Amino acid sequence: MTLEAIKVLAPVGYPWDFTGPRINSENLLRRKFVPFNKIRNGWDGFTVFNPFDVLNCDIIHAFNRIPLNSSTYVIGFESHLPRLFSAESKYYRNHLYKSLLSQNCRRIVAISNFAKENFIQGLSVSGLAQEQRDLLVSKTTVRYPNVEIGSEPDAFAGRRDLLELTFVGSHFGRKGGCVATRIAEIALEKRLPLQVNIVSNLQMGGSIWTDPSDSAFFEPFLKLLTLPNVRHYGSLYGQGLMELLGRSHFSILTTFSDTFGFSAIESMLKGTPVICTAQGALPEFIADGVNGIVVAPALTAGLSHWGPEYDQRGRPEFEQLYRAEIERMAFESIRKIEALLGDYQSYDEMRAAAFETCKSLFDAKDAIRFWDDVYSSALMEPRQQVLAHI
Repeated sequence: MTLEAIKVLAPVGYPWDFTGPRINSENLLRRKFVPFNKIRNGWDGFTVFNPFDVLNCDIIHAFNRIPLNSSTYVIGFESHLPRLFSAESKYYRNHLYKSLLSQNCRRIVAISNFAKENFIQGLSVSGLAQEQRDLLVSKTTVRYPNVEIGSEPDAFAGRRDLLELTFVGSHFGRKGGCVATRIAEIALEKRLPLQVNIVSNLQMGGSIWTDPSDSAFFEPFLKLLTLPNVRHYGSLYGQGLMELLGRSHFSILTTFSDTFGFSAIESMLKGTPVICTAQGALPEFIADGVNGIVVAPALTAGLSHWGPEYDQRGRPEFEQLYRAEIERMAFESIRKIEALLGDYQSYDEMRAAAFETCKSLFDAKDAIRFWDDVYSSALMEPRQQVLAHI
């Protein structure tokens, strides 16, 4: 069987666009699913598709949300599976594990080694029997997201007399927008030839779990958007965004918390190295001084990651920690940027390495072959024994 012969039902939009096979086929049915988390907060671990679409497909390719009305499915995920992020998760947790253990679930595909390790760690505290945990691990593999890549990188469209950095992210605080504006301010103070582009609709604070909850905290950073070496784009998509990345010397993803960071792939597709934190999946494909600049991740006291208590985000102590992390990341980034100024050979080598990394790990042609094999083998394999007693 081949992709063209298999009827696949998949969700609409991001992030499946980055993680599924990039094919134009009448047998690939992209359909909306029921967003239960919009119906009730915390119900984000499962969904259902239109029953008529389910009947007219061979297999469902789900992402993050486990499809409860599917006879045969594969599922990709970006951080945790099942998604059990709320206090109410305990009421449906066992039911979701039963679905993953059942013969309906044929493959579990993590989009990074980071995601797979999270899944395995979750199994260790799940209360499942060892044979059940072993079964779930045996179903699990890793496949990175993918983009369409040419055989050669585009010629660098940037200037040599001005270093241009571009931040892309709707979540201005979480993704590192404050760090980007502080880089611009420090560069002005040091009289460095540096410009920072901000592509963001400036979502911050409030319910964004990584951020201080008081939006007033961000006012000093928003004022920096008016600096003479800052250009703010409220929104930029498609070709316009790719052209901006193509003429940038670096993109900025000094994120407090991310599962993967798809903007990093788009940046490297243009040969543009990424300034990032060693967080989530980013260290799997970005190496400091090789194809990007890596700074230490933001950490919450007592944790190996950034994980503030949701109701503590309005406290002065948390705001102080958040501000200190912004300052540290900005100065660490500036120090590493300064070391490259005037070293055109090292920078050109970094651009070449960024593109080669993208081509070797994220090529859509490889992804098509991978998913062709996954769908075909999932549909042809014998019905497996169910170990669903929890």
